[in-house]
Amino acid sequence: MKKQYFMFSAALLLTGAAHAQGTELFFSEYDEGSHQSGVNYGGATNSTGSERAIEIYNPTVNTVSLTPYSIRRYSNGSLAVTEEERLLRSDATQTAVGANSMNRGTTFVIASGEATLPVIRAAANQFSVSHTPTSGPTVITGGGAVYFNGNDVMALVRYPSGTAGVGTGVIVDMIGVIGQNPPNRTGTIVPEGDWRGTNALDTPYPGTTYIPEVISENQSIVRRPNVSAGVRSTTTTVYGPAPGGVYVSGYNIADEWVSYSYATPPGGVSDPGGQLYDQLGQHINYSGPHGTYQTALSTLSKFDSNISVYPNPAHGTATVEIKDAKVGSVTVLNSLGQRISAEAKGQGQEKLTLDISGLKAGLYFVQILSADGQTKTYKELVVQ
Repeated sequence: MKKQYFMFSAALLLTGAAHAQGTELFFSEYDEGSHQSGVNYGGATNSTGSERAIEIYNPTVNTVSLTPYSIRRYSNGSLAVTEEERLLRSDATQTAVGANSMNRGTTFVIASGEATLPVIRAAANQFSVSHTPTSGPTVITGGGAVYFNGNDVMALVRYPSGTAGVGTGVIVDMIGVIGQNPPNRTGTIVPEGDWRGTNALDTPYPGTTYIPEVISENQSIVRRPNVSAGVRSTTTTVYGPAPGGVYVSGYNIADEWVSYSYATPPGGVSDPGGQLYDQLGQHINYSGPHGTYQTALSTLSKFDSNISVYPNPAHGTATVEIKDAKVGSVTVLNSLGQRISAEAKGQGQEKLTLDISGLKAGLYFVQILSADGQTKTYKELVVQ
């Protein structure tokens, strides 16, 4: 039977993503603190300026093992992983939920190892290792994945092998755009820009008509209640001229996130210590559907292991090799938001030659979907 292979822009993947069944873990809170180093905000010691945490939610009806999962940081527009750490519980609730797993409808918080605020330390199920040393049982690459700034991409990764760091990981959710170092609101690329945006459905700031911006820097933000699935691909953000910094096209963080606390209210005075984290460790506003954990790891692992993409990095052409797997579609996803015109020229089901000669250099994702539509895996492809 002749197979058809489709090449789509990454932007198409986002359509309807927020209303999918809750069958996979996703990010539910992101906190990039505004607190200043050397100042005490109520902790046992002065703040290091690293009051950061990220929360994961289990929307499924099953207990989910954390052993296949990791968290990644792509720093300052990097196409390569800067740091990656395995998820490993170290909190007192470990006994209640089993060995390194999450009960249905619960959260998992991984915080900066240098966080001093009691509210963050109390909510943390794991502390990210520090930059020095960069070794330990959780470290896959570098160290300090939760030492993110507003311009760093954060990704939640699942390994089909069943063990984080073994084999190729699949991104199941991300915040930001891999390969983009976003500008600040003036449009200037600076070491610490951010992703920002607005959503017309949000309530104006009290006493104004101003719709608060959702910003990946110096804010505590949570996933919108109806979001039940992660975002696996994003497109480059473009901002308007100063001083508005208005979202124009591409990745709008406000589509799926809402801010609940920030240090500088519109027209107000900056108060770094005023940023709150009181929703950390819970996602009680979730209103999406609860589904069955998406695929048995054994099935996904076998499907993933039977497919390879090479060479990597590639130039001109790349090969997708399929062994003993029934594939329905192969989709190339571009993290930079450009429409892709690559074509599959393979004549059989075992090897497909992708013409990537017209693609710009950068990181791409090859999505492979099984013929029955039940199993999906992603392979990274770097185009030179």
